[in-house]
Amino acid sequence: QLVDNDRHEVLDQLKAGGFKTVRIFLSSVGRNAKGANNVGVNDLEQNSVGNYDDSILSLVDQLMADCYQRGLKLIIAMHDRWSLGCWASDAYVAKYNLPTTSNCQQHANIANDFYTRSDAQADFDRRLVHILNYRNPHFNNRPWSELSEAVLGFEPQNESQGGLELNGNVPNPNWLCDRATTIRKQVSNRKILVLSGGGVGYSNSQLSQYFNCPALDVVAIHSYEGADTSKLQSAVQLANVHKKRVIFEEFGGSGGSKASSLAAYTNVANSLGLPWMFWEILKPGNPSDLETWVDEKDAWVTLTNAATKSKNIKGAWQWPELN
Repeated sequence: QLVDNDRHEVLDQLKAGGFKTVRIFLSSVGRNAKGANNVGVNDLEQNSVGNYDDSILSLVDQLMADCYQRGLKLIIAMHDRWSLGCWASDAYVAKYNLPTTSNCQQHANIANDFYTRSDAQADFDRRLVHILNYRNPHFNNRPWSELSEAVLGFEPQNESQGGLELNGNVPNPNWLCDRATTIRKQVSNRKILVLSGGGVGYSNSQLSQYFNCPALDVVAIHSYEGADTSKLQSAVQLANVHKKRVIFEEFGGSGGSKASSLAAYTNVANSLGLPWMFWEILKPGNPSDLETWVDEKDAWVTLTNAATKSKNIKGAWQWPELN
């Protein structure tokens, strides 16, 4: 959670830049992460699975109010795969004795048990239900599951089963749909979408089970592999066949080619009428890495120009939930 001034400035810049959504993860983060002026935040299940520390949710309560005041909406990833012993180790690692790795950049840890064990899935479903029934005092104490004025959608986990693909297969192909079903049972408000949370790369973001899942509204694509018209085009076609929608939810650029990479990704997305979000806005930015702030003129202007252009492009689908 950024300090108030910085948080407001980031949201104001997003609004001024033509953006409509803000995506966040519900996961632990240390103080002054990546050089930002933020407080440290515990995970919802910081000490043990099923023991809920709502402090992270109360911070998001305020963020919802801040977004609502600016006409922005949140996409909330309710957990992060990379906290399962890769970049971080949360309570599920301890409870289910998941192996960890000291070098997540090089190789993901084998967190299969989290996805295949029925008791782990039941634990995680309880987390999802707790979040969705948590009440926001800034919105008449209504549960998050009803707050369509501030929330565009929920996704069970960022990049679920990331790094666990073997020959095109994941440990539990039905995991995501089962979790999406848990969410939709709690969220009767159809103006709140259920999103997939993406995967590692174009192909792992769009498993056939995602397009065939009744509870899933939006398949989210993540890729840092370079702009690829044909891969995104095939996702659009699949979505149309299965009456789903697609969002290009994560991509990025770094170093000297940051602006040109962002231009390539956004040009392809706009050409297909595909909504997009980039990874990631942060104050301060980091020109050598994926974090971007407004003082990186070339990169920021590339993004805001593309966002402005997108307003005059006929989208592949309607997004009435944004109105």
